Amino acid sequence: MNGRRSDRHTFTKRAAIFTLIEFVLGLVVLARLAYLQIFQAERYKLLSDNNRIVSKCILPSRGRILDARGNHLAKNEFSYSAVFDLLAIKPTERAEGITALLKYRDFDQSVVDKLKNLPRIVNNENRFILLQEDLDWTTLSGYSILTSKVPGLTIEKYQRRRYLFPEILSHVIGYTGAPTKSDIEKFDNAALSVPTAKIGKTGIEKRYEEQLFGHAGTKHIEVDSRRRFVREIDNLSPAAGEDLTLTIDLALQRKVAELVSQHESATCVVMDVHTGAILAFVSHPGYDANLFMQRVKSSELKALYDNPYKPMINKLIHGLYSPGSAFKMMTGLAALKKGVITKHTRFTCRGVYELGRQKFHCWRWKCGGHGSVNLQEALAGSCDVFFYNLARLLSPDEIAATARDFGLGEPAGIDLPNEKSGLIPTKSWKKKHKKQSWTTGDTFNMAIGQGFVLTTPLQLVKMVAILTNGLKPIPPHLVERKTTDDPTPLKYDPEHIQVILDGMYDVVNAPYGTAWNAGLDDFEFCGKTGSSQVFRITERLRREGKTVSDDYWKKEHAIFVGYAPADAPRVAIAVLVEHGGSGAHTAAPLARDVLLAAKTTLGF
Repeated sequence: MNGRRSDRHTFTKRAAIFTLIEFVLGLVVLARLAYLQIFQAERYKLLSDNNRIVSKCILPSRGRILDARGNHLAKNEFSYSAVFDLLAIKPTERAEGITALLKYRDFDQSVVDKLKNLPRIVNNENRFILLQEDLDWTTLSGYSILTSKVPGLTIEKYQRRRYLFPEILSHVIGYTGAPTKSDIEKFDNAALSVPTAKIGKTGIEKRYEEQLFGHAGTKHIEVDSRRRFVREIDNLSPAAGEDLTLTIDLALQRKVAELVSQHESATCVVMDVHTGAILAFVSHPGYDANLFMQRVKSSELKALYDNPYKPMINKLIHGLYSPGSAFKMMTGLAALKKGVITKHTRFTCRGVYELGRQKFHCWRWKCGGHGSVNLQEALAGSCDVFFYNLARLLSPDEIAATARDFGLGEPAGIDLPNEKSGLIPTKSWKKKHKKQSWTTGDTFNMAIGQGFVLTTPLQLVKMVAILTNGLKPIPPHLVERKTTDDPTPLKYDPEHIQVILDGMYDVVNAPYGTAWNAGLDDFEFCGKTGSSQVFRITERLRREGKTVSDDYWKKEHAIFVGYAPADAPRVAIAVLVEHGGSGAHTAAPLARDVLLAAKTTLGF
C-alpha cells in the first residue's frame, strides 16, 4: 500500500517537473516570437524586401549639343541592349546560365572572356556584363525569347548617342564610351556602373561631362523567387543633363570642312577676334564618331590608328609645328619694343647671310634676295635676311617674351581636354633639356619660326586675334558663355602694332606681297604666309637644285594666318596644310576661300 502511494508521488513529482519545463520552454518560445515579431520586425521586413524588392538605377538623358543657330549636332535615340545580371541569379546557377547563353548566341571574344572569367566577389559595381547593345529588331526578338530560358538575361532600354555630323565635328564634340573603373572613382557616380552608361571620352563630351550627364533616378521593382519582374513599386525620375550651345556655325563648319578636305591632311580654325568664340574648327581627316557608340571591331580601330594622316589626332590643339614665317611678326615686334629698330630701319638682302662658316639663306636666294627692305616690306615679302639681322640685335629670351605675351608657348585656353603647350625656347631651356649652350645660329632659326620653335594652329589664331582686337589676350572657347571676360590689354606701343598690321595688309594686297595672287579686288583681308620645313636643306642639296622634294612626306607644311575684313577685323584665321608646300600657293588661297565663306555666312 505504502509502495503504491510512493510510486504515485514520484510520478506526480516528475509530471510537475516536465510541466514546468514545458511551461518555461513555452515562455522562451513566446519571448523569442515576441522579440522577432515586435522588436526585430523592421529588420526582417528589410531582409524580406531586399530579397523581394530590387532597386534599379535609371540613367538620365544626356544633354544635347547644338550649334550657334540651334541646329542639333548631338542628340539621343532610344535603343535596346542585352545584359547578363550576375546578382539576378543564385551563384550556383550562374554557370548554367552562362552555358545556355553561349549555346544560343555568338558573342565577341571580349564578351566571352568576361563570361568565362567571372569576378570572385560579385557586387553592384561588377554585377552586369553587357552582351550586346543597339539591337536591331531581329536580334532583340531573339534575346526576348531567351530571357525565359536563361536566368539573369535582361533586355534594357536605353538612350544611345547619335552624332548628326560625325566626321566634320569629330574633333569638336568627340564621343562617349563605357566608363572605366577610374572614371567611376573619379566622378563618384554609382550610375556609371549601369551597363549602358556612357561617359565623355574626348572633345566637348569629355570637357563638359558633369553638365551633360545629369542626375540618375531610381525605381524599385518587385521580383519573384526566381527574381523575375512582378511589378514596379515606385519611381524617382532622373534629371536630364544640360543642353550645350556651341559657338560653332554649322553652315560655316560644313563649308570649311568641304574646302579643307581637298587636301590629304589639313587644319583650319576661324575665331571671333573680340570674343574668342570659335566659329569653325576643322582638323582633317576626322573620324566617324558614331563608330564608337557600340563595341568597335579591332580591325576598324587598327585602320584608324594606322592611317598615316592621323584622323584620331586633333591637329589644331595636339599638332605641334614650326610656325615658319608666321612667327616673324613676333620677332619684328620684339625688335620694335626693344628699340633696336624703327619702322624706317632698312637692311639689305642679297639672298644669304653668312655667319662665320654658316650660310643662312633667304627663300629668294636664287633671285639674289629682296634688296633693301624695312620691317613692313620684310613682312610682306617674307624676307628671311631682314630677320637674321634682327637676330643679331635680340636675345632669344627677348623674342620669347614677346611670343609668350601673344599666347605662344602655352595652352591657348580652349575648352577642350589635353591641349598642348608648344615650345618657345630660351637659353635656359636648351641648357636644361639639350645639355648645350645657346648659339647665334639658334637665334637665327628662332627669328624665322624654325629651329626649336613649336606652335599649334590654335595658338597662331589667338596670336592674330590679339594683334587685331586692341591687344586683349582673349582665350578661345567653343561653348557659348553667358558672360565674357574683358582681359587687360598688353602694353605695346600702338604704332608698333600698326607697323605689323601694315605688313600683314601688304602680304595680300601689295604686288610684292607673298599672297598677292590670293587677294581679291572686292574683299580685302590680311595675313602672313609661312612654310614650315620638315627636313634640313643642305648646301649640297642647294647646289643640286633639290630644295623642293617630290616626296610628299618631305614637303614643307603650308601655313597662312590672317584676319578679315582688313579695315575692321571681325575674324582671325589659321590654316595649315601638312606637306602642302608653299604657304603662298597652298594655304593662302584656302584661307581666302574660307574667309569668303565666313563673309557670306556671318555677314561682314
